[in-house]
Amino acid sequence: MATNNSPVGDPRAEMQNRANKSIPVALLLAVFLSPLAYHYIGKRKLAVVNFFTLNYLLLGIIVVPIHVVKLITDARSD
Repeated sequence: MATNNSPVGDPRAEMQNRANKSIPVALLLAVFLSPLAYHYIGKRKLAVVNFFTLNYLLLGIIVVPIHVVKLITDARSD
């Protein structure tokens, strides 16, 4: 019987991975390539939405950096 400490879709493991991401790297990605910032922190669905809505109709230049930093800091506080 195989044991797996981090099963696929484990929310605790996802939060830990997100907490280990670098905020400066995430900010640079969010400013210049916002879908990649979401992909970097593990939010692939948001990356796809961001890509197909043309960076939230260009509001993403302001929204995405704030949202990415908030997601990382919330993961670190949990």
